[in-house]
Amino acid sequence: MSERYALSVRVSRPPPRPTLLYDATCEFCTYWARRWAQNIGASLALEALQHREGRYLELSQQELENAVHLVDSQGRVWRGAAAVFRAAALRRRYAIFWWGYRRVPGARWLSEWIYAWVANHRMTVSRLTRWMRRDRPDDSDAC
Repeated sequence: MSERYALSVRVSRPPPRPTLLYDATCEFCTYWARRWAQNIGASLALEALQHREGRYLELSQQELENAVHLVDSQGRVWRGAAAVFRAAALRRRYAIFWWGYRRVPGARWLSEWIYAWVANHRMTVSRLTRWMRRDRPDDSDAC
């Protein structure tokens, strides 16, 4: 069922467990990737796209920089909101989000729209996240 929402491209050298590829040069991306991994647990690996070292060559650098990608152990790839919700489904308690993304009318469109908006406004959202966390005294913008 989740095959329908995966990208048409598959990677030839899939990871041993689902792996979330994220942009480590982006403070916002790094914070949220680590938070997702912490909440989902050992079933999800993180990999900075800057350290992929010849893996996932089927995915363009620009695509990887524009959105988070999830690669599963069968080589299937999801991007953007689909990647986030598919990763969440690795932990049973969060599977409802993946179900909603696939089943609730308009949820997929709205989720991808929100994801794209956040991705295009990473600096602003990063500042907002930092302000809400209040644990980062610096005002540097890494995105």
